Amino acid sequence: MTVVLVVVVLSFLLESVMRYSSNTHRNSVRQSRMEKAKLVAESEMEYLFYRWIAEVNLGTPSTSVAAEMVTDGHCVASLSTDQTPFSSTISDDGWIVSRTIEFYSIPGTADGSATGQRHGTRNIARNYYFTARVRAKKDDPMFGPIEYRAGRRFVRSETSILQYSVFYQDDLELASGSDMIINGPVSTNGSAYIGAQSGVDIIITDQLSVFNGFNGASDTTSGTTMRKPGAPGTSTLHAPIFDTDPHDAVTPDQATARASQVEKLTSPENFVGGVNIGKALTDYPEAYENAAGVTDANEVYRSIIAPPPKQTDGTAIAEDPTVASRRMYNRAGIVVTIAEALDGTISVNVGTPTNPTAYNATVASNINDIIPVAERRKALYDKREGREIKTTTLDVGALKTALGTLSTLASGYNGVVYIHDETAGTRGPGDGSGIRLKNGADTPKINDVNGNPKGFAVVSNNALYVQGDYNTSTVGMAGGRTNPAALMADAVTLLSDGWNDDNATGTIEVRRADPSGTSTSMTINSAILTGNTPSSASPPVNSGGVQNLVRLMEDWSGYRIAIKGSMGQLFTSKYMNSIFKSPSQPIGVDPDGTVTNDDRVYYVPDERVLDFDQDLARRPPAWTPTTTEFHRGDFFTW
Repeated sequence: MTVVLVVVVLSFLLESVMRYSSNTHRNSVRQSRMEKAKLVAESEMEYLFYRWIAEVNLGTPSTSVAAEMVTDGHCVASLSTDQTPFSSTISDDGWIVSRTIEFYSIPGTADGSATGQRHGTRNIARNYYFTARVRAKKDDPMFGPIEYRAGRRFVRSETSILQYSVFYQDDLELASGSDMIINGPVSTNGSAYIGAQSGVDIIITDQLSVFNGFNGASDTTSGTTMRKPGAPGTSTLHAPIFDTDPHDAVTPDQATARASQVEKLTSPENFVGGVNIGKALTDYPEAYENAAGVTDANEVYRSIIAPPPKQTDGTAIAEDPTVASRRMYNRAGIVVTIAEALDGTISVNVGTPTNPTAYNATVASNINDIIPVAERRKALYDKREGREIKTTTLDVGALKTALGTLSTLASGYNGVVYIHDETAGTRGPGDGSGIRLKNGADTPKINDVNGNPKGFAVVSNNALYVQGDYNTSTVGMAGGRTNPAALMADAVTLLSDGWNDDNATGTIEVRRADPSGTSTSMTINSAILTGNTPSSASPPVNSGGVQNLVRLMEDWSGYRIAIKGSMGQLFTSKYMNSIFKSPSQPIGVDPDGTVTNDDRVYYVPDERVLDFDQDLARRPPAWTPTTTEFHRGDFFTW
């Protein structure tokens, strides 16, 4: 009897142990299945994140991202709709998923974004918020339906590149021969070499950010090499003055000031807005060839101002969609195209990126005012280039009048005018073509839904000449603000009101600047984004530095040039690529071959002021370039 009782007890114990073991195993297997579901959901979330980035980089408005991703099959409109996983391995394992994304528009804003400080910087960013959700499920033969649901916040941060008084994609050089004050932050993705000529001062009042080094040192405090190694020039330079308040008559201790005002960047700024340049060059080599037919990263940077690439017969060349979305040509509300036929006939077309003649009939009665007939491809001798540039004039005031009276033109205008002379062909170096802006003191103004000005951007693949004061009238907002403006071109040259084309080939004595006849200064209230000819040791080339990024061709002594905005070098100029000629040295030969002892390109102004317009950081001209960052936000389950 005792034996039987022991056997019964042991049987119960064994059954309990086996039941416990079975349950433990079952729970372990179920947990393993749930972990697998979680991994599937997380991988689908990563896929969704990168597809979202790709859609945003195409230039799709935030409000349309979800619909476009549904159309392309990357998302579904509702999580109750099943999808096939992006990975065939996961699909073959029997998993079914659902992916959704939703834009959260901030109430009361024009575009749904929240404006704030970009993480880790002092820069102002516009943040766009999305909510992504993923559901992963599988019918398991042991446990039945297994499901895991996860969500994340996606954040897109758009920062205007107009965050600086001066920024350079390449090495920044500054060796001014006249007093110079830079108000506002300065940044370079290379190294900075800054020094003043004898008897003059360069004053830096804000932060100087460098990616590589400052004045020849990898740190920010010990550098003493103020001229870029290999750059021509023998004069002795002295260090810039760092002073956050140059008007208080007290110059701070320079070691202390320099240590506080110069900083190293942890990573270079992406001035082409999230474009993967290496991938673009690898995937679309033909789209980014230079004049020599060689694939060139500079062509990606220049894409901001260049039209889409074409073959010589006009056939479009496929390119990286992210680069295409960043082209100002593709963003423009109005596209103006000038071309001269072999018989000398000059055509002017006004339209859109997709239909370059769309507005021809609309502007027929205004076009001769906007683009004067006598100033279409008119020869202008450019002293620095040493050749004639066929320039076409855009009368900014006449364009403003037309936008105020022609509703069809105004309805398509978004603040961006792209104007280019394509006579030279779409791929070649060109015969030297340029656009001249006149009568630009009062620029066209349109407002967004909140009544804020969208601004006025003029963009060209050619040389750009700005004659007279530009964008000096206010927009009627508090504080007397000017219209947010941008000038973007292969090269930008300032011409005084008194400029005379007939004197362009003469010596400096006849090229005397006269800003207005009574004023002693010329003022440009605009961001200027352009290219330069970089310094090199072989052949010996001097870039001209920051002070000559905007070119001059007159005797400006006795005058003051003030640029209020943001000035940047984004690329190497492609067409206007003559080397810089120092104003202290004559260029030596007149166009007729006569040697002269005073054939200088220009004389320096008494003072050059670069004054940062802080409004550009918060309210940049519509559609102008941005740096883009993408972030994965908070994780949640639901």
